[in-house]
Amino acid sequence: MANIYRLDAHGYPFKFPTMELDKEEYARIISEINTCYSMYDGQTFCLHSSYDINDGAYTYYFENHGYNDYNIVSKQAF
Repeated sequence: MANIYRLDAHGYPFKFPTMELDKEEYARIISEINTCYSMYDGQTFCLHSSYDINDGAYTYYFENHGYNDYNIVSKQAF
């Protein structure tokens, strides 16, 4: 599968390719990040721990270009 590179809300490219996630999983993780955004404000590369749609525990790595402007690049089980 080809790498997917996205642009942020201001038209700037994210540095890393985007990891494809199931729509439900993506929506849940973005919502969780938005809910606790103050933890990530000012950071360019962040880690968010959560559960995927199958209740597996994961750490999601993402680029942060501002509130609700994220690029999830990987997830790793913990």
